[in-house]
Amino acid sequence: MKRLKKRKNMDTSQYFQALSAELHSLENRVRNFIAGAHWLTDGEWKESVLRSMLRRHLPRSIEVGRGFIVSANGNSGQIDVLIYSADAPVLFRDGDLVFVTPDAVLGIIEVKSNISSSKALHKALKKMTRNARIANRKKINDKFFGLFAYNATFSMTEALDSLATAANGDSALVTNLVCLGERDFIRWSIADPTNTQCNLGIWRGYNRLEGKAVGYFLHNVIQLLAPKSVGQNLSVWFPMEGKDTALAGERPFEPRYEPRYFEP
Repeated sequence: MKRLKKRKNMDTSQYFQALSAELHSLENRVRNFIAGAHWLTDGEWKESVLRSMLRRHLPRSIEVGRGFIVSANGNSGQIDVLIYSADAPVLFRDGDLVFVTPDAVLGIIEVKSNISSSKALHKALKKMTRNARIANRKKINDKFFGLFAYNATFSMTEALDSLATAANGDSALVTNLVCLGERDFIRWSIADPTNTQCNLGIWRGYNRLEGKAVGYFLHNVIQLLAPKSVGQNLSVWFPMEGKDTALAGERPFEPRYEPRYFEP
């Protein structure tokens, strides 16, 4: 009688490490081409790599580009990764470059090559909050905001404190996801996931993820955009061992007032 071979399950943990290796391989390949002659090109390429990796996984109902949000109350600054609904009309589109109205926006990601100080982190988060106001987030689970740094060198405590300072007690300005190099990852969680109107929550920071921070960031973006499908298949999307053992710090959100947003 022929024995059936035991089918191996997907090794999501190893896949996360492969995502990080791929990201940095592409980063270094372009850096070798330009040899430091034009670092703006290098930065733009890094943004393009992240957009490409997200496109692989997101449904066709979601578009990924770069560009600006335009509203009656003003325009955003340039957004590195602009995620928007494919069902919404766009004001202008040329390749990756798009101009959209706030209702079309699903998420915003700010991309940095390197964040080497709390001052640099504060500057990046300040830009994020300016764009968040124009994006017109009405409740915490309405749109997501993320910060992705290829390299970062400062403590988890500094990062968590900076996130709280940037939000300034306003849930409309909360940054949901942060990737700081290959090892550090921060995620915002609502205190009561069953209460979608709840503004109370907490940032949890994880380190020593050993090459898996990129995977956690990307797959959490996908989960925020397609929660039903990912939620039904968590063991496929995330490593079985989880990340709780890598928890390095927590920072509760302290609301000061109701969420602020601009009506178009």
